[in-house]
Amino acid sequence: MRRLFLTAALLLAAHLPASAIVFWNLGNDANQADPGTGVPWASVAKIYDPLNNAISGSAVYLGNGYLLTANHVYVGPNFDTNDYSQVSFDNINSYLIDPNFGNYGIQVAPGVDMKVIKLTLNPAGVNAVTLLTSPIEQVAPATLVGWGKGRDPSIPLASTNVTWGTDATAEKRWGLNEPKFSGSGPYDYLGTIAGASGPSFAPGGLGDAEASVALYDSGSGLFQEIADTWYLIGITTSTDDGGSTDFGIDDITSPERGDRDYFARISSYHEEITALVPEPSTISLLAMAGAALAAITLRRRR
Repeated sequence: MRRLFLTAALLLAAHLPASAIVFWNLGNDANQADPGTGVPWASVAKIYDPLNNAISGSAVYLGNGYLLTANHVYVGPNFDTNDYSQVSFDNINSYLIDPNFGNYGIQVAPGVDMKVIKLTLNPAGVNAVTLLTSPIEQVAPATLVGWGKGRDPSIPLASTNVTWGTDATAEKRWGLNEPKFSGSGPYDYLGTIAGASGPSFAPGGLGDAEASVALYDSGSGLFQEIADTWYLIGITTSTDDGGSTDFGIDDITSPERGDRDYFARISSYHEEITALVPEPSTISLLAMAGAALAAITLRRRR
């Protein structure tokens, strides 16, 4: 197994950080817009250095200026360029990260590859995602949304092994996969397989948009529609491979076994996450109460 970063030692069973979205049978220009299914496409951001536009990872918006990302994603000052990480949801508007919320973020729980970061301003027009609070994830299609690398354009579509492209291929994309397994180690996780079970490879019934993660997708979201509501069910943390994705069969004895992608399981940590993020309803009620009190005080002064 190849490694993406040295920080992988912090990841599940020595699997390494995950990256961007690579398709089995689509090019890099595919799925770069909201699919219109209801998945919270606009709520997934990139974390990047604005001077050289270098992406370090992805993040998902929780509301009130807070985002959830992988703990191993770097957030902070760039000592070479003397600037700081920023966040963008649309490649147009950028937001500063608050260094005073922890040290550029707070880990959700000891040993868990997730952290919450905070912006200095609330992003305009971006909605909070809904966290799954109980372990009812389905073995059914789920949507990945992330800002990672794409495929090497020289690799033919529908190839079993897809080499990742350069940093220039990194872009916001969505793709399909489905949770196939779960477990616990350093933290509770969900997993998907790049490929399908059976005697030979097939795209798992998910079509050309069958996808796996790649570099810079760490911190991106795995979303699933359950009972007509789209939930964040996982935060991307790691993948089996580094530098390429093997689309294959679900057989450990096979030389062309499909790579595994790993996601910190939101339903296991929603209480720890929400403890770090003030609820929008609470903030709204406090604001309304403050406004009402101010109005009453003003009337009394007249």
